[in-house]
Amino acid sequence: MSYDPEFMTRLLVGNLGYVLLVISMMMTRLLLLRTFALASGVVGGAYMGWWLNDPVGMVWEATFAAACAFQIALTAYRNRTAQFSDDERTLAAELMPDTEPRHLRALLRVGSWRNAEPGTELIRQGQIASQLIFLKAGHAAVLVDGTPVGTCRSGNLIGEIGFARAEPANATVVSDTRVRYFALERKKLRRVMNSHPEIASLISRCNQRDIEKKLSRMNEAMLQALATAGPRLEFCEVIPRSRRLVPQAACEPRPVPFPISEPGRVAVH
Repeated sequence: MSYDPEFMTRLLVGNLGYVLLVISMMMTRLLLLRTFALASGVVGGAYMGWWLNDPVGMVWEATFAAACAFQIALTAYRNRTAQFSDDERTLAAELMPDTEPRHLRALLRVGSWRNAEPGTELIRQGQIASQLIFLKAGHAAVLVDGTPVGTCRSGNLIGEIGFARAEPANATVVSDTRVRYFALERKKLRRVMNSHPEIASLISRCNQRDIEKKLSRMNEAMLQALATAGPRLEFCEVIPRSRRLVPQAACEPRPVPFPISEPGRVAVH
């Protein structure tokens, strides 16, 4: 069997269009999906027109590619024309640095910026929080059964664990200074997440990053406490399925309803 360059080129191009289409279906970001789909349409159109001499197939491949190109251009236009305030840019930088402007705009439509005076209750223990809160400025006290156990500061999310699990809050959060925050309405946000998988993934990553930061600060606080106190160490479980070095006194059984992110700071849901 002799090598036929024409046949091999035709075989390669014919399969490349389908390979690009399969790759596009594997993309989790819409822009990448449409980019690979556009490439698939271009390759498929060339194959239909040049090798198969099929005008019908070529026209439909070209139409498919044109639709993808139109959607990419529309997304780029919407992202370029999106205008944000200083508060909104802070929200994006702190929580969603990798989000597209159009997704940020969709989230802003289901929430609102609010100011609260000292003593304002933001979340109540035992109730499912009606909103997911990003604290931009100020401090808020965290209380369990009326006892202060920590503080939320600017840059913190409040209610993220309860939002993710749809569980009642395990603490009350009350502003102890004048605060400014962005409140995402829980029901509206759920509807947006159900209709836009990209936004659902974005919120999930945002919650995960916030929890990881708090756990990292908790570990740093433990190490600082050990360096100061210097007691004998033993292994014990502090976080489910995690092993940490902690003082022997801290290994005594006791209920810990929430993770501490740093001295006097907690993750609230």
